[in-house]
Amino acid sequence: MTAPDPQTLAERYFHEAVTDVAQCHERPRVLGLIASTDKPSMAYARATKQRFLDVGMDYDLEQLSRLDLEARILEANSDPSVHGIFVYFPVFGNQQDDYLRNLITFTKDIEAGSQYWVRKLYANDRFAIAGDPSKKALLPCTPLAIVKLLVELRVYGDPSIKPGALSKPLSGKQVTIFNRSEVIGRPLAVMMSNDGAEVFSFDEHGPLKFVDAKPSECNITRRKALAGSDIVITGVPSAGFAHIEADEVTSKAIGINFSSIQNFSDAAAEKVSLFIPRVGPMTVAMCMRNTLRLYRHFHMGTPDD
Repeated sequence: MTAPDPQTLAERYFHEAVTDVAQCHERPRVLGLIASTDKPSMAYARATKQRFLDVGMDYDLEQLSRLDLEARILEANSDPSVHGIFVYFPVFGNQQDDYLRNLITFTKDIEAGSQYWVRKLYANDRFAIAGDPSKKALLPCTPLAIVKLLVELRVYGDPSIKPGALSKPLSGKQVTIFNRSEVIGRPLAVMMSNDGAEVFSFDEHGPLKFVDAKPSECNITRRKALAGSDIVITGVPSAGFAHIEADEVTSKAIGINFSSIQNFSDAAAEKVSLFIPRVGPMTVAMCMRNTLRLYRHFHMGTPDD
């Protein structure tokens, strides 16, 4: 069964961004950097720019060679008129992308993919700056987008429950995630396990189990993990990945695919109770959310609400 379109689910966050931008001292300015001539990638970059412009922010999109990215990031880091930097990955498709991601100063890292923000997530440190509870930490955009989609669909427990409460939003839930990248899959496993879920995380090196944000070795099979899962999330950008099949999931499960390649078979997507085939619009909304939080924290000087 197909769930409501992610674009529709993201609209509330776009409307909130319009209100928040109106309260800024100036128009927050984002610099988008893309080192690709791929038509779908360029289309996504232009669509992202338009959404930022629609809510009242400035968004400069620059297309450049991948070898010029390093210098341009460093230049933007020191430019006080730039409040956020958005690099469209992958660039090299290897560890050099991690190097570029960590070049972005944490005060302008709207995707929250640099080690500064990732370390805070893994440590469950909820403050942007130590000792200042008025400034909340940022969370990586795509993992946060998936969580917010589940909140909008009312399958993420009670969103009013505060962190640290005895009853957590995903208490008693089992989640299986196919992707353990440091950018999306692993942060998502940490976030969902922090919220009470037992998370099985798969990649080409096998499964890990996350409980209370702590990973442990396990030998659970894919079939057993899927059979017991309330939520199944896939993000494998490879046509060689064996599709999630209908006989592997239950009809009560929620299915989410965030890969550019569909990881669920049509039969599996039809069988699960809700299926979300893409998360892009919500990811853009979370990038806006992070941009405004960075602006309030580091570029405007007023406390976060």
